[in-house]
Amino acid sequence: MDFTLNDEQQLLKDSVDRFIEKEYDFENRRRLAAGTGLSEAHWALFAEMGWLMAGLPEDHGGIGGGIMENAIICEAFGKGLVLEPFLPIAVLAAQVLIAANGRHAHELLPKLAAGDARPVLAHAEADAFGELAWVETRAERRGSYWAINGRKMLVAGAPFASHFLVSARVSGLPGDEEGLCLFVLSPAAQGIKRTDVRLSDNSRASELVLTDVTVEADALMGREGEAFPILAQAYAHATIGLGAEAVGAMERLLWITRDYLNTRVQFGKPIGNFQALQHRMADMLIEVEMSRSQLFRAMAHLSAVSSERDQAISSLKVQIGRSAKFVGGNAIQLHGGIGITEEYSVGHYFKRLTMIDNAFGTVGVHLDRMAKLKRAA
Repeated sequence: MDFTLNDEQQLLKDSVDRFIEKEYDFENRRRLAAGTGLSEAHWALFAEMGWLMAGLPEDHGGIGGGIMENAIICEAFGKGLVLEPFLPIAVLAAQVLIAANGRHAHELLPKLAAGDARPVLAHAEADAFGELAWVETRAERRGSYWAINGRKMLVAGAPFASHFLVSARVSGLPGDEEGLCLFVLSPAAQGIKRTDVRLSDNSRASELVLTDVTVEADALMGREGEAFPILAQAYAHATIGLGAEAVGAMERLLWITRDYLNTRVQFGKPIGNFQALQHRMADMLIEVEMSRSQLFRAMAHLSAVSSERDQAISSLKVQIGRSAKFVGGNAIQLHGGIGITEEYSVGHYFKRLTMIDNAFGTVGVHLDRMAKLKRAA
Protein backbone atom coordinates (compact mmCIF):
# COMPACT_ATOMS: atom_id res chain seq x y z
CA MET A 1 0.00 0.00 0.00
CA ASP A 2 1.40 3.38 -1.04
CA PHE A 3 1.08 5.96 1.74
CA THR A 4 2.26 8.86 -0.40
CA LEU A 5 -0.59 11.33 -0.71
CA ASN A 6 -1.95 11.92 -4.20
CA ASP A 7 -3.02 15.39 -5.34
CA GLU A 8 -6.60 15.02 -4.07
CA GLN A 9 -5.47 13.68 -0.70
CA GLN A 10 -2.95 16.50 -0.32
CA LEU A 11 -5.68 19.05 -1.04
CA LEU A 12 -7.84 17.37 1.58
CA LYS A 13 -5.04 17.50 4.13
CA ASP A 14 -4.34 21.16 3.38
CA SER A 15 -8.00 22.11 3.76
CA VAL A 16 -8.39 20.38 7.13
CA ASP A 17 -5.09 21.81 8.38
CA ARG A 18 -6.22 25.32 7.45
CA PHE A 19 -9.49 24.83 9.32
CA ILE A 20 -7.65 23.73 12.46
CA GLU A 21 -5.21 26.63 12.23
CA LYS A 22 -7.80 29.36 11.59
CA GLU A 23 -10.98 28.15 13.29
CA TYR A 24 -9.98 25.73 16.04
CA ASP A 25 -7.40 27.35 18.27
CA PHE A 26 -7.39 26.35 21.92
CA GLU A 27 -9.47 29.29 23.13
CA ASN A 28 -12.21 28.59 20.58
CA ARG A 29 -12.21 24.97 21.68
CA ARG A 30 -12.57 25.99 25.33
CA ARG A 31 -15.61 28.10 24.49
CA LEU A 32 -17.15 25.23 22.55
CA ALA A 33 -16.42 22.80 25.40
CA ALA A 34 -18.21 25.11 27.83
CA GLY A 35 -21.28 25.02 25.59
CA THR A 36 -22.88 22.09 23.82
CA GLY A 37 -19.68 20.48 22.54
CA LEU A 38 -20.78 20.75 18.92
CA SER A 39 -20.85 23.73 16.59
CA GLU A 40 -23.59 23.51 13.98
CA ALA A 41 -21.56 25.90 11.83
CA HIS A 42 -18.56 23.58 12.00
CA TRP A 43 -20.66 20.55 11.11
CA ALA A 44 -22.16 22.38 8.14
CA LEU A 45 -18.62 23.25 7.05
CA PHE A 46 -17.57 19.59 7.35
CA ALA A 47 -20.36 18.73 4.94
CA GLU A 48 -19.65 21.64 2.60
CA MET A 49 -15.95 20.75 2.36
CA GLY A 50 -16.77 17.11 1.63
CA TRP A 51 -15.14 15.74 4.78
CA LEU A 52 -18.22 13.80 5.86
CA MET A 53 -18.25 11.99 2.51
CA ALA A 54 -14.48 11.62 2.14
CA GLY A 55 -14.46 7.96 3.21
CA LEU A 56 -17.70 6.94 1.48
CA PRO A 57 -17.98 5.05 -1.84
CA GLU A 58 -19.52 6.90 -4.75
CA ASP A 59 -22.63 4.69 -4.87
CA HIS A 60 -23.45 5.83 -1.32
CA GLY A 61 -23.11 9.56 -1.95
CA GLY A 62 -19.36 9.76 -1.27
CA ILE A 63 -16.35 10.73 -3.34
CA GLY A 64 -14.89 7.25 -3.63
CA GLY A 65 -12.36 7.63 -0.84
CA GLY A 66 -11.60 5.25 1.98
CA ILE A 67 -9.52 4.72 5.07
CA MET A 68 -6.69 6.99 3.88
CA GLU A 69 -9.01 9.99 3.56
CA ASN A 70 -10.58 9.34 6.96
CA ALA A 71 -7.14 8.96 8.55
CA ILE A 72 -6.01 12.29 7.08
CA ILE A 73 -9.00 14.04 8.63
CA CYS A 74 -8.73 12.25 11.97
CA GLU A 75 -5.02 13.05 12.31
CA ALA A 76 -5.68 16.75 11.71
CA PHE A 77 -8.61 16.68 14.13
CA GLY A 78 -6.32 15.10 16.71
CA LYS A 79 -3.93 18.02 16.38
CA GLY A 80 -6.77 20.44 17.02
CA LEU A 81 -8.55 18.39 19.70
CA VAL A 82 -11.74 18.70 17.68
CA LEU A 83 -14.81 18.03 19.83
CA GLU A 84 -17.36 17.38 17.09
CA PRO A 85 -18.12 13.61 16.81
CA PHE A 86 -16.64 13.07 13.36
CA LEU A 87 -15.27 9.60 14.09
CA PRO A 88 -18.41 8.15 15.75
CA ILE A 89 -20.62 9.39 12.90
CA ALA A 90 -18.62 9.73 9.68
CA VAL A 91 -16.38 6.71 10.30
CA LEU A 92 -17.85 4.16 12.73
CA ALA A 93 -21.57 4.52 11.98
CA ALA A 94 -20.90 5.12 8.28
CA GLN A 95 -18.87 1.91 8.01
CA VAL A 96 -21.64 -0.04 9.75
CA LEU A 97 -24.09 1.23 7.16
CA ILE A 98 -21.71 0.49 4.29
CA ALA A 99 -21.05 -3.07 5.50
CA ALA A 100 -24.76 -3.74 6.05
CA ASN A 101 -25.44 -2.36 2.55
CA GLY A 102 -29.21 -2.32 2.63
CA ARG A 103 -32.06 0.11 2.39
CA HIS A 104 -30.91 2.03 5.43
CA ALA A 105 -27.47 2.59 3.93
CA HIS A 106 -28.92 4.01 0.71
CA GLU A 107 -31.22 6.29 2.69
CA LEU A 108 -28.89 7.50 5.44
CA LEU A 109 -25.43 7.75 3.88
CA PRO A 110 -26.27 10.50 1.35
CA LYS A 111 -27.93 12.44 4.17
CA LEU A 112 -24.88 11.89 6.37
CA ALA A 113 -22.63 13.19 3.59
CA ALA A 114 -24.81 16.30 3.26
CA GLY A 115 -24.79 16.91 7.02
CA ASP A 116 -28.52 16.22 7.33
CA ALA A 117 -28.27 12.96 9.29
CA ARG A 118 -26.07 11.93 12.20
CA PRO A 119 -26.37 8.19 12.76
CA VAL A 120 -24.54 6.89 15.84
CA LEU A 121 -23.68 3.29 16.72
CA ALA A 122 -24.89 2.20 20.17
CA HIS A 123 -22.97 -1.00 20.86
CA ALA A 124 -20.70 -0.88 23.93
CA GLU A 125 -22.01 -2.31 27.20
CA ALA A 126 -20.86 -2.10 30.80
CA ASP A 127 -19.54 -5.68 31.09
CA ALA A 128 -18.00 -5.92 27.62
CA PHE A 129 -14.58 -4.46 28.52
CA GLY A 130 -13.74 -4.07 24.85
CA GLU A 131 -14.97 -7.51 23.76
CA LEU A 132 -16.86 -6.85 20.56
CA ALA A 133 -19.21 -9.84 20.78
CA TRP A 134 -20.28 -9.15 24.37
CA VAL A 135 -23.87 -8.00 23.94
CA GLU A 136 -26.50 -8.56 26.59
CA THR A 137 -29.14 -6.31 25.01
CA ARG A 138 -31.90 -8.54 23.68
CA ALA A 139 -34.30 -8.30 20.74
CA GLU A 140 -37.28 -10.61 20.46
CA ARG A 141 -39.96 -10.96 17.83
CA ARG A 142 -43.47 -9.97 18.79
CA GLY A 143 -45.61 -10.65 15.77
CA SER A 144 -44.36 -8.42 12.96
CA TYR A 145 -42.34 -6.24 15.33
CA TRP A 146 -39.15 -6.41 17.36
CA ALA A 147 -38.97 -5.49 21.04
CA ILE A 148 -35.54 -4.41 22.31
CA ASN A 149 -34.41 -4.35 25.94
CA GLY A 150 -30.97 -3.49 27.28
CA ARG A 151 -28.48 -0.81 28.17
CA LYS A 152 -25.72 0.85 26.12
CA MET A 153 -22.86 2.73 27.76
CA LEU A 154 -20.80 5.73 26.63
CA VAL A 155 -22.40 6.09 23.21
CA ALA A 156 -20.15 8.76 21.70
CA GLY A 157 -22.03 11.49 19.85
CA ALA A 158 -25.44 10.25 21.04
CA PRO A 159 -26.62 13.70 22.28
CA PHE A 160 -26.46 14.90 18.66
CA ALA A 161 -27.74 11.74 16.92
CA SER A 162 -30.54 11.66 14.37
CA HIS A 163 -30.58 7.82 14.38
CA PHE A 164 -29.29 5.11 16.69
CA LEU A 165 -27.79 1.94 15.18
CA VAL A 166 -28.35 -0.44 18.08
CA SER A 167 -26.83 -3.89 18.45
CA ALA A 168 -28.93 -6.56 20.13
CA ARG A 169 -28.81 -10.31 20.58
CA VAL A 170 -31.53 -12.57 19.18
CA SER A 171 -29.86 -15.83 20.19
CA GLY A 172 -26.87 -17.21 22.05
CA LEU A 173 -25.01 -15.94 25.08
CA PRO A 174 -22.98 -12.76 25.66
CA GLY A 175 -19.64 -13.27 23.93
CA ASP A 176 -21.03 -15.42 21.10
CA GLU A 177 -20.33 -14.02 17.65
CA GLU A 178 -23.50 -15.60 16.26
CA GLY A 179 -26.92 -14.22 17.02
CA LEU A 180 -26.19 -10.49 16.83
CA CYS A 181 -28.40 -8.02 14.96
CA LEU A 182 -28.37 -4.31 14.23
CA PHE A 183 -31.47 -2.13 14.29
CA VAL A 184 -32.10 1.47 13.23
CA LEU A 185 -33.96 3.37 15.96
CA SER A 186 -35.21 6.91 16.26
CA PRO A 187 -33.88 8.75 19.33
CA ALA A 188 -37.48 9.78 19.97
CA ALA A 189 -38.75 6.19 20.05
CA GLN A 190 -40.86 5.32 23.07
CA GLY A 191 -38.90 3.35 25.66
CA ILE A 192 -35.50 4.98 25.10
CA LYS A 193 -34.11 6.82 28.11
CA ARG A 194 -31.01 8.84 27.29
CA THR A 195 -28.68 10.25 29.92
CA ASP A 196 -26.08 12.64 28.48
CA VAL A 197 -22.62 12.93 30.01
CA ARG A 198 -19.64 15.20 29.49
CA LEU A 199 -16.44 13.17 29.47
CA SER A 200 -13.08 14.19 30.88
CA ASP A 201 -11.85 15.31 27.43
CA ASN A 202 -15.00 17.49 27.07
CA SER A 203 -16.53 15.26 24.38
CA ARG A 204 -20.16 14.23 24.78
CA ALA A 205 -21.65 10.76 25.13
CA SER A 206 -24.79 9.13 26.51
CA GLU A 207 -26.05 6.12 28.35
CA LEU A 208 -29.07 4.55 26.66
CA VAL A 209 -31.58 2.42 28.53
CA LEU A 210 -33.96 0.60 26.21
CA THR A 211 -37.17 -0.74 27.73
CA ASP A 212 -39.50 -2.59 25.37
CA VAL A 213 -38.51 -0.38 22.46
CA THR A 214 -40.74 -1.60 19.65
CA VAL A 215 -39.65 -1.28 16.02
CA GLU A 216 -41.00 -2.64 12.77
CA ALA A 217 -39.38 -5.59 11.04
CA ASP A 218 -37.70 -3.41 8.42
CA ALA A 219 -35.66 -1.69 11.14
CA LEU A 220 -33.35 -4.71 11.00
CA MET A 221 -30.06 -4.05 9.19
CA GLY A 222 -28.61 -6.91 7.19
CA ARG A 223 -29.42 -10.54 7.89
CA GLU A 224 -30.79 -11.69 11.21
CA GLY A 225 -28.08 -12.93 13.57
CA GLU A 226 -25.17 -12.04 11.24
CA ALA A 227 -24.12 -8.59 12.46
CA PHE A 228 -20.76 -9.52 14.00
CA PRO A 229 -18.69 -9.29 10.76
CA ILE A 230 -20.31 -5.90 10.10
CA LEU A 231 -19.31 -4.66 13.56
CA ALA A 232 -15.79 -6.12 13.28
CA GLN A 233 -15.12 -4.37 9.96
CA ALA A 234 -16.58 -1.07 11.16
CA TYR A 235 -14.58 -1.11 14.39
CA ALA A 236 -11.40 -1.91 12.44
CA HIS A 237 -11.98 1.25 10.38
CA ALA A 238 -12.78 3.29 13.48
CA THR A 239 -9.73 2.03 15.40
CA ILE A 240 -7.50 3.16 12.54
CA GLY A 241 -9.22 6.55 12.66
CA LEU A 242 -8.68 6.64 16.41
CA GLY A 243 -5.01 5.76 15.90
CA ALA A 244 -4.62 8.56 13.37
CA GLU A 245 -6.21 10.99 15.81
CA ALA A 246 -3.79 9.86 18.52
CA VAL A 247 -0.79 10.32 16.23
CA GLY A 248 -1.97 13.84 15.43
CA ALA A 249 -2.48 14.68 19.10
CA MET A 250 0.91 13.25 20.12
CA GLU A 251 2.71 15.07 17.33
CA ARG A 252 1.15 18.41 18.31
CA LEU A 253 1.95 17.72 21.97
CA LEU A 254 5.56 17.01 21.03
CA TRP A 255 5.99 20.35 19.25
CA ILE A 256 4.18 22.31 21.97
CA THR A 257 6.68 20.84 24.44
CA ARG A 258 9.62 21.63 22.19
CA ASP A 259 8.54 25.26 21.90
CA TYR A 260 8.13 25.53 25.66
CA LEU A 261 11.60 24.09 26.30
CA ASN A 262 13.11 26.57 23.86
CA THR A 263 11.51 29.56 25.60
CA ARG A 264 11.79 28.60 29.29
CA VAL A 265 15.12 29.98 30.56
CA GLN A 266 17.06 28.59 33.49
CA PHE A 267 20.69 29.27 34.47
CA GLY A 268 20.82 31.82 31.68
CA LYS A 269 19.90 29.52 28.79
CA PRO A 270 16.79 27.80 27.36
CA ILE A 271 16.22 24.48 29.11
CA GLY A 272 15.82 22.91 25.67
CA ASN A 273 19.63 23.11 25.43
CA PHE A 274 20.02 20.65 28.30
CA GLN A 275 21.08 17.29 26.96
CA ALA A 276 18.94 15.26 29.34
CA LEU A 277 15.78 17.03 28.14
CA GLN A 278 16.84 16.64 24.51
CA HIS A 279 17.09 12.89 25.12
CA ARG A 280 13.61 12.89 26.62
CA MET A 281 12.25 14.70 23.57
CA ALA A 282 14.00 12.22 21.28
CA ASP A 283 12.31 9.34 23.13
CA MET A 284 8.93 11.05 22.70
CA LEU A 285 9.56 11.48 18.97
CA ILE A 286 10.44 7.79 18.65
CA GLU A 287 7.13 6.85 20.29
CA VAL A 288 5.21 9.06 17.87
CA GLU A 289 6.93 7.51 14.86
CA MET A 290 6.45 3.97 16.18
CA SER A 291 2.75 4.72 16.47
CA ARG A 292 2.69 6.09 12.93
CA SER A 293 4.36 2.92 11.65
CA GLN A 294 1.75 0.74 13.37
CA LEU A 295 -0.95 2.98 11.89
CA PHE A 296 0.39 2.37 8.39
CA ARG A 297 0.59 -1.37 9.06
CA ALA A 298 -3.03 -1.48 10.23
CA MET A 299 -4.16 0.44 7.16
CA ALA A 300 -2.30 -1.99 4.90
CA HIS A 301 -4.01 -4.98 6.56
CA LEU A 302 -7.53 -3.55 6.64
CA SER A 303 -8.59 -5.61 3.62
CA ALA A 304 -6.74 -8.76 4.71
CA VAL A 305 -8.43 -11.87 6.12
CA SER A 306 -10.04 -11.19 9.48
CA SER A 307 -7.32 -12.85 11.59
CA GLU A 308 -4.52 -10.80 10.00
CA ARG A 309 -6.62 -7.64 10.10
CA ASP A 310 -7.44 -8.10 13.77
CA GLN A 311 -3.79 -8.76 14.67
CA ALA A 312 -2.74 -5.53 12.96
CA ILE A 313 -5.58 -3.53 14.54
CA SER A 314 -4.80 -4.81 18.04
CA SER A 315 -1.09 -4.16 17.53
CA LEU A 316 -1.93 -0.57 16.61
CA LYS A 317 -4.14 -0.16 19.67
CA VAL A 318 -1.43 -1.51 21.98
CA GLN A 319 1.21 0.79 20.54
CA ILE A 320 -1.09 3.81 20.63
CA GLY A 321 -2.01 3.14 24.25
CA ARG A 322 1.60 2.81 25.39
CA SER A 323 2.90 5.73 23.34
CA ALA A 324 0.06 8.03 24.36
CA LYS A 325 0.79 7.46 28.03
CA PHE A 326 4.52 8.02 27.52
CA VAL A 327 4.25 11.13 25.33
CA GLY A 328 1.43 12.69 27.33
CA GLY A 329 3.03 11.99 30.70
CA ASN A 330 6.43 13.31 29.66
CA ALA A 331 4.92 16.43 28.12
CA ILE A 332 3.24 17.27 31.43
CA GLN A 333 6.40 16.51 33.39
CA LEU A 334 8.56 18.67 31.14
CA HIS A 335 6.12 21.56 31.50
CA GLY A 336 5.92 21.25 35.26
CA GLY A 337 2.91 22.66 37.11
CA ILE A 338 1.59 24.61 34.11
CA GLY A 339 1.05 21.31 32.30
CA ILE A 340 -1.95 20.37 34.44
CA THR A 341 -3.74 23.71 34.50
CA GLU A 342 -7.14 24.02 32.84
CA GLU A 343 -6.04 27.14 30.96
CA TYR A 344 -3.15 25.40 29.18
CA SER A 345 -3.59 22.94 26.32
CA VAL A 346 -1.12 20.23 27.37
CA GLY A 347 -3.36 18.68 30.01
CA HIS A 348 -6.27 18.58 27.56
CA TYR A 349 -4.20 16.64 25.05
CA PHE A 350 -3.30 14.17 27.78
CA LYS A 351 -6.96 13.76 28.71
CA ARG A 352 -7.91 13.07 25.10
CA LEU A 353 -5.07 10.57 24.70
CA THR A 354 -6.23 8.82 27.87
CA MET A 355 -9.75 8.56 26.44
CA ILE A 356 -8.31 7.14 23.21
CA ASP A 357 -6.34 4.58 25.22
CA ASN A 358 -9.55 3.35 26.85
CA ALA A 359 -11.77 3.48 23.75
CA PHE A 360 -12.47 0.23 21.85
CA GLY A 361 -10.56 -1.83 24.41
CA THR A 362 -7.51 -1.08 26.55
CA VAL A 363 -3.93 -2.24 25.98
CA GLY A 364 -4.59 -5.30 28.16
CA VAL A 365 -7.68 -6.26 26.19
CA HIS A 366 -5.83 -6.09 22.88
CA LEU A 367 -2.78 -7.96 24.17
CA ASP A 368 -5.14 -10.76 25.21
CA ARG A 369 -6.81 -10.63 21.81
CA MET A 370 -3.46 -10.89 20.04
CA ALA A 371 -2.50 -13.90 22.16
CA LYS A 372 -5.77 -15.66 21.30
CA LEU A 373 -5.29 -14.96 17.59
CA LYS A 374 -1.74 -16.27 17.79
CA ARG A 375 -2.84 -19.50 19.46
CA ALA A 376 -5.59 -19.98 16.89
CA ALA A 377 -3.23 -19.49 13.93
